Amino acid sequence: MHDGHDHTPPAPENREMYQEIAALVGAIAKALEVTDDEAANGLEDGSIKLGFAEDEQGRFLLMEHNGRQARLYQGAIKHGG
Repeated sequence: MHDGHDHTPPAPENREMYQEIAALVGAIAKALEVTDDEAANGLEDGSIKLGFAEDEQGRFLLMEHNGRQARLYQGAIKHGG
């Protein structure tokens, strides 16, 4: 049965990109204390806002969702807001 999706295995570089994106979505979900699916949907519908910033601890990804903020530094998550 054909479901309209291409089930060809991805090329190695696509698989690596998928793993990196999945890791980022997982980190965003953990930082904002939502599920991976909620994070993916929030990124898609714009309810999760992302931006880069820098402070005395270095460069970070600032995330906002439903009035909550979190900062994702390389190797660390900081909650606030």
